Amino acid sequence: MLKRQHLIAGDWLDGTATFDNQPIDGAPQSFQAGNPDLVERACRAAEAAFASYAATSGAQRAAFLRRIGQEIEARGAEITEIGMRETGLPEARLNGERGRTVAQLGLFADHVEAGKHLDLRHDPALPERQPLPRPELRMMQRPIGPVAVFGASNFPLAFSSAGGDTAAALAAGCPVVVKGHSAHPGVAD
Repeated sequence: MLKRQHLIAGDWLDGTATFDNQPIDGAPQSFQAGNPDLVERACRAAEAAFASYAATSGAQRAAFLRRIGQEIEARGAEITEIGMRETGLPEARLNGERGRTVAQLGLFADHVEAGKHLDLRHDPALPERQPLPRPELRMMQRPIGPVAVFGASNFPLAFSSAGGDTAAALAAGCPVVVKGHSAHPGVAD
């Protein structure tokens, strides 16, 4: 069911204005327009969530990514119907993109669950190396903060609110602020 609002830190919020989508089929629907205050609120919420989300385990992040995929699949028919109406893309194309999106989430879940997102590296010290000794070197990937994702007009799922950029950021331990594309706001909802 479409909310047509902004989800920020678990709360569905209205903007100060609305806009109508331009569907290929059917009557336009009204959505809450974003504004600088909502963007600021979303960014502050993402920053506030960063430390606790970055501290989650690979297993917790993997479970979260898989849950997102399950929620997308549970709403699959509705997402496809909204996507066809908003974009004019055929059912098969949108179903395929949904499958790709869910698969991306699953691949990132597998990757983070296996600890591959850390890219752990260890180069032992070489004190006898000439002309200069080499110290021990250790490297590990760490999340650095919230990530902004701007939805693409041509891929309403795979490169938008739940696509690869969002999945990668969540897998890395970074909260995400998503700006859905105005050409298909219902799909991003």
